[in-house]
Amino acid sequence: MSNSILYGLLGLLLMLALTPSCKDDDTEDKQRKDIERYITSSLRAEIDEKDGVYYVPVTVDSSPDRVAVEVGNLVTLAYEARTLSGALFAASDDADSTAIKAGLEPLPAIDLEVGTGKLIAGLDRGLLRMAQGEQALLIFPFSLGYGKEYVGLVPSQSALIFNVLVVEVKK
Repeated sequence: MSNSILYGLLGLLLMLALTPSCKDDDTEDKQRKDIERYITSSLRAEIDEKDGVYYVPVTVDSSPDRVAVEVGNLVTLAYEARTLSGALFAASDDADSTAIKAGLEPLPAIDLEVGTGKLIAGLDRGLLRMAQGEQALLIFPFSLGYGKEYVGLVPSQSALIFNVLVVEVKK
């Protein structure tokens, strides 16, 4: 009798230990549904998802001289970064002073290395779909953003929207 109670308690502890990971999966699945609803309802755009990043083009360069972003390139961006709820948490100083209007310090344009893991995963993956002069919304769940951490103005487990203009691509 005591062995069965012990095994029962061990089973209960194992089940409780696994429950948080299931909850995290539920959160990410819910975020993906919220993102898709936002894209189709609010943006009235088609769902275009690759590697976990939802891509909504604003301007596209279809010329034969298109300078695509590739792994290892340095890119200069103008951008705004928001949570899916719409709260602005960062913007470049090229983003029409949106950051200043929101009481944030705008970030200077800097060269960012793409595709090498130096950026948050959603931004890294999304930029690889773009080219110089193109603008897009890159939307992704918390697992490709800042994760479970509360970072600056970004609450933990926040889905993110980056409105990005690739100003320059340096090969």
